[in-house]
Amino acid sequence: MISKGQHENSDRVDICLLLEGTWPYVRGGVSTWVHQILTALPDLRFSVVYLGAEKRLAGECKYEIPGNVASIRELFLFEPAGEEDRSGAISSKKLDKLLAGFEALVSRHGEAGKDAEVARLLADAADLAGGAGFESFWRHPLTWDRLAAFYRGRFPGVSFSDFFWNVRFLLQPVWRLLRFRDQLPGAAVYHSVSTGYAGLLGAMAGGRPGSTFLLSEHGIYVRERIAELLRLEWAAGGPGGGPEGVSPLRRLWMDFFVEAGRFAYHSADAIVSLFQKNAAYQAEFGAPPDRIGVIPNGIAIDRYRAVRQTRADKRRENPGRRNVGFFGRVVAIKDVKTLLRAARRVVRDCPDARFYLVGPTEEEPGYFAECRRLLDELGLQERVMFTGPAAPEQALPEFDLMVLSSVSEGLPFSLLEAFGAGMPVVATAVGACPELIEGHPGEQPALGSAGRVVPVADSGALAAAILELLGDRDLQDRLGAAGIARLERHYQEDAVIAQYRRLYQKLAEPAAAPAAA
Repeated sequence: MISKGQHENSDRVDICLLLEGTWPYVRGGVSTWVHQILTALPDLRFSVVYLGAEKRLAGECKYEIPGNVASIRELFLFEPAGEEDRSGAISSKKLDKLLAGFEALVSRHGEAGKDAEVARLLADAADLAGGAGFESFWRHPLTWDRLAAFYRGRFPGVSFSDFFWNVRFLLQPVWRLLRFRDQLPGAAVYHSVSTGYAGLLGAMAGGRPGSTFLLSEHGIYVRERIAELLRLEWAAGGPGGGPEGVSPLRRLWMDFFVEAGRFAYHSADAIVSLFQKNAAYQAEFGAPPDRIGVIPNGIAIDRYRAVRQTRADKRRENPGRRNVGFFGRVVAIKDVKTLLRAARRVVRDCPDARFYLVGPTEEEPGYFAECRRLLDELGLQERVMFTGPAAPEQALPEFDLMVLSSVSEGLPFSLLEAFGAGMPVVATAVGACPELIEGHPGEQPALGSAGRVVPVADSGALAAAILELLGDRDLQDRLGAAGIARLERHYQEDAVIAQYRRLYQKLAEPAAAPAAA
């Protein structure tokens, strides 16, 4: 765990980052962006609030903490109940008012114009939670009376046991979040890098006098949670269901994340998306379009010129090599299993092909174990290597092309790094991948394709694209050149950091009004 010590400072900071399940305990993706922002803006003072599930799952810190980080505070939302959860008495009068307000709000589900009502309800709930732990709330007779009425009126056919545990797991992290409100460090700008729990915290914090709230997203949190909930067994809640056949308890969780996201969007003074398609999704889930701006990810191009030269030298030295690279975390969302199945087809037609899967494997150990078993079943032990983490300077010169087989992405750094190294990419049609590879709609002048885009979970199409590129070095060079040109035009780190600096400065002004990025 992080040693707090020198990083603790209660003074007001410029920016307080609200992070859910990312930096400093997870590498890649959002965490890469967070570390980039922290290190590229050394003159700004940051605090970080890390929201995680349980302390035991956080693991070790993966990053060196920059000196401009004044404090790191942690809140584990699903930690087993402790003394803090049981402490404090609760006012029956205030609780009755809160529960009545919640009931009235639920009865208006789906209506617009509830933001002020939600804000008041959250403020009342935070005041109540500040003096009482979750168990005091959960076991109170008034809570049970309302809970029983809610169950009878809205969940026919669902077992009370399933209802009980789902509602408890839904409310407990929110109560802990409310208790944490007054422990937030003071900041000019509260910046949440997602909606969800971090977005709720940001919405509450941004209402403080002299503070504003910035909301940015790499993926679209609400869409990701809905997709996850549709896969999970524990939220099924028995047979039947409402619209589209979704069971009542699953719908309860979905509605929670949708409404929490909508409230965070409406509370934000500015909203940032990585690319235009995600901005459209944000608007679809309730974000005011006039507050949305697009700021992509970017990398330091100068760092990759040496990588590009080393890669070119290695390819000249070994003109017959056929190396396919994967650069990222070995987790389910990256769909490494589809990549392994594609590798089997590639090796059948191109026996010289080698696959190097570079990245951490400990984040989802169960999934990694499944990948190892599949590797053995496919007989690929001599053709596919899980190498563990490596720096881009070490890994990228060994690749002839890079593959990303994800089922969900934002704007992946790994593709930008591939462009920086001058190599083509094959990626699934998720997130900004099509835009990165084929260019922005109406790109002028057109730079051409930087690789191939394939459907999600289609090992045949993935294998065919890999084989096409492996068999033609001239094609690899042409696609790689297009990637370099697109990177230089749109995805330079200096330009991205400059946009965030301007946005932070604008929002930090005492009279900052809602503004687009």
